[in-house]
Amino acid sequence: MLRISGAVAASAAALAFPATAGPAPSVHGGGMSNDGTRFAIAISGGDGNFECLMPAQMTVEAKVSGIDSISAGSVTFRGTAAVTLGGKNPFGLPSGPLVRGTPFVATATAGGPAVGTLDLKILGLDFPGTVEHGRISITP
Repeated sequence: MLRISGAVAASAAALAFPATAGPAPSVHGGGMSNDGTRFAIAISGGDGNFECLMPAQMTVEAKVSGIDSISAGSVTFRGTAAVTLGGKNPFGLPSGPLVRGTPFVATATAGGPAVGTLDLKILGLDFPGTVEHGRISITP
């Protein structure tokens, strides 16, 4: 009876912990785009952080809350962000904090200089760019 109980316990333990399917989807990278925007992306399993510094325009500090689509070549992710304006911002407002918790959507294409892209949509504006220095890596 002890052997049967041990076998049953071992089977139950194996069923309680499903096999892993491999690494979670992830997006990592950083660098500078062709318009001078500096960016950093660190997403794993749909959660993470995204930062974007557009010199003299604005800074976006974001919490990623989900990945809408992902493949080996591209990803679309979303979340909420805090936006701080610079002196030459697209709104013509004084520099300083503008908003916290505003939604954003971003699309990135994997690759390095002249290949990787990043397109940020926030506050009704679209900020596309091509990687000039750095790299974006995507693992579906």
